[in-house]
Amino acid sequence: MGLISCNTCHNLATGGDDGLAAAVGHKWTSNPHHLGSPTVYNAVFFDTQFWDGRAADLGRTSRGTNPRRRPEMANTEENVVAVVTSMPEYVQRFQKAYGRDVKITYKKIADTIGNFERTLVTPSAYDDYLNGNENALSKAERSWYEKKFIEVGCATCHTGIALGGSMNMLGVTAKYKYANVGDFKGDANGMVKVPTLRNITQTAPYFHNGQVATLKEAIVEMGRIQLGTAISDKDAASIETFLGSLEGRKPNLTYPILPVRTASTPAQNIN
Repeated sequence: MGLISCNTCHNLATGGDDGLAAAVGHKWTSNPHHLGSPTVYNAVFFDTQFWDGRAADLGRTSRGTNPRRRPEMANTEENVVAVVTSMPEYVQRFQKAYGRDVKITYKKIADTIGNFERTLVTPSAYDDYLNGNENALSKAERSWYEKKFIEVGCATCHTGIALGGSMNMLGVTAKYKYANVGDFKGDANGMVKVPTLRNITQTAPYFHNGQVATLKEAIVEMGRIQLGTAISDKDAASIETFLGSLEGRKPNLTYPILPVRTASTPAQNIN
C-alpha cells in the first residue's frame, strides 16, 4: 500500500494502460486471472467497466480495487480515507470542491477519481470527419472505413462513441487461440467487454489476457473468432490504417505535486 497508484497501471503518458499482458500490483503480484489493464482514456463512453462488466460507472470502477478481489493496490476503504483525511491540503481541496461540510468517505474519494476520468476524452481525426470535415480523413482512410471496417463486420461489436465498451461473446465462430492463458471466462453469461478502438495503436498487447502483440495479428484473430472470416494481410493492413485515425488528441495534464504527508498519515507498507 502506498507505492502503487491508479497511474501505475493506467499510465496517462502512454495509452492509458501499462503495456503489460497482466496487471502488476502490490508486492509485484500479477493479476491472478492474467487480466491486463484496460485503458482509462474515453472510459466515460463505455457502457460498462472491467473486463467482466461488473461496474456500471467510473466511480464504481475506482471502488473495485478491493484487496479481497484484486491485488493491484492491496488497499482498504479505511486506509484510503485515513490517508486522504490526514493531509490538510487534501481536506481543503475536497471542501473547495464539495463544500465545507463535506464528509470525505471512500465513496466520495472514488467518485472524485471517476469525475477526473470523465475528462480523459481524446477526440480524433475520425471525429472531425464525422463532424463534417471531409478532409480530416484521407481518401484511402474513408474508403477503408466504409468498405473494410464496416463491410468486414468490425463495426458489429465496436459500436458507439467509444467504438467499443459494451459486452459481447468472445469466440463466436471459433475459440480464441490463447483462451487457456488465465482462468477468465467473462461474466456469468460468458460475456466479455469489447475494448475501445480509440488509441488502439497505443494499447498493445491485445485481448483481455494480453497475448497478441501486434494490431495486425489482433485484427486477423478477431476476424477468425468473431466473424468466421479469414482476413487477408491486405485487408488487415487497410483496417489497421483506418484505426490509426482513431489516435486522439489527449488532454493537457500537469504532473501533480502531492500534499505533504503528516504524522497521522498511515505508513506505507510493501511487506
